[in-house]
Amino acid sequence: MLVSAFLVLGATLGALAACDPESTVFDKQAEYAAQTTGLRTELEPMVRRFHRFGELESAQWVTHAPGVHPRSLPNQDQPYVLYAVLHLKPGQVKRLLDGRRSDPVAAPTFAADDLPAYGLPLPDDLPGGLPASLAPYVPTNAAWVAAPELNEVLVKAWPEVTVWFDPASDTAVVFSINPGDPDEAKEKVDTHGQTFLVTPSPFVLPS
Repeated sequence: MLVSAFLVLGATLGALAACDPESTVFDKQAEYAAQTTGLRTELEPMVRRFHRFGELESAQWVTHAPGVHPRSLPNQDQPYVLYAVLHLKPGQVKRLLDGRRSDPVAAPTFAADDLPAYGLPLPDDLPGGLPASLAPYVPTNAAWVAAPELNEVLVKAWPEVTVWFDPASDTAVVFSINPGDPDEAKEKVDTHGQTFLVTPSPFVLPS
């Protein structure tokens, strides 16, 4: 799953490189170094995208997008990767997981820097290592679990979203591509070329 998602981004990056025959892999790495936003802590962008998790007490996040100003969050028309550590109010992770299947997963690993690991072989459970600047905010010795049933319920993202939960610390780690507001109506086009809006199914936050 994660491999296919990065292939989508890789195709985009490849198209950019094809426009400049003299570009090299090292040139592109330098460009991404300049475009890496680094650690961000603003809550509002995360609340808008992840409000279905419940009240966020704090959040730390890193995003990558080709050709986007380092201090801008890309829109839905631009491919971008978002890594986020969400700290929820006490007991919220347990409430989210209650009655749903969850499976233990390996603890997140961390990259040496904040650059995306494009083109590397990616395991099924980790997106090539989380950005290094997130490490201080991810609890150590946590009992991480995944609940795939919740992924599409809590997060609107294409083509990929992965979430790890630690009930003890009420922490969620989110890896997603092009995340948006899950309650936002989607515009669709029918077979006759007519547009119509599809309203997402309502989600009642457990309390």
